[in-house]
Amino acid sequence: MVRGNIHDEHELAEAIRLGALRRPQQAYGNYYEGRRSSCALGAAYEGMHWLPAEAEGQRPKHLERLFDCLENTIRRCPAGCKKQLPLAAIIVHLNDDHQWSREDIASWLNGGPPPAQAEAPQP
Repeated sequence: MVRGNIHDEHELAEAIRLGALRRPQQAYGNYYEGRRSSCALGAAYEGMHWLPAEAEGQRPKHLERLFDCLENTIRRCPAGCKKQLPLAAIIVHLNDDHQWSREDIASWLNGGPPPAQAEAPQP
């Protein structure tokens, strides 16, 4: 598994956290929904740029230019499935398919463990 610039991943995690504060509800399947919801990548973009209150239908532009790790780092899905993809795709996968919170995704990017609900049950 290729690990990118760890510093870049920490900055991405902080941008996700900041953007999540601006839109406190999580979106699934879209970057933004209404005035109060964003997905993890939408939150990262908003953590770096101010967006209008109504951002539904907008897409982050050139997020990979802000965070090189999104396209140049391959990560395995930490939720236990077999996917191994560029970091941006894994973040979308965790947000939409496993429905990890944006805060859990940010914590994982900083080297934290997967959230408790995503861990395999202990015998």
